[in-house]
Amino acid sequence: MTMKKIFFTILSAAFVSGSLAMSPVISKPAQAQLSEAKQIVDNAKSAGLVGETIAGYLALTGSSASPEIVNAMNEINIRRKSVYTKKAREQNVQIDVIATITGEKLVAKAKPGEKVLDSTGNWITIG
Repeated sequence: MTMKKIFFTILSAAFVSGSLAMSPVISKPAQAQLSEAKQIVDNAKSAGLVGETIAGYLALTGSSASPEIVNAMNEINIRRKSVYTKKAREQNVQIDVIATITGEKLVAKAKPGEKVLDSTGNWITIG
C-alpha cells in the first residue's frame, strides 16, 4: 500500500468509528459565518436598510437591499427562531411570546439612526 492509501484508510476508519471529532472543526466556520452575518446586518442597520421589529426579527425597511444583506438577515432570523423555540419549550409558552418579549427589548436598545418597526407597522428612525 502506498502512503496515500494508508492515510485514507486510517482516515476512513476514524470517521466510521466516530473517533474523529468533527464538532470543533464544524463550529469554527459556523461562528465565523454568524459573526460575518452580524457585521453585514449591523452595517445595514446603520445605513437604515434593515431594522428591528417588535416581533423579535429583523426586516428590510424598504425594497432595496443586496442579496448579501438579505441572506445575512435571514441567517440571523433563523438563529433567533431557534433560540426562541428552545426558550419557549423550557418555559412552556408559545414561541411568539418569547419572540415578542425579545423584540421589545431589541427595539428599545436600537441605536440612534437605526430604524425600528412599531406596533402600528410604521418604520421609525431612532433619534
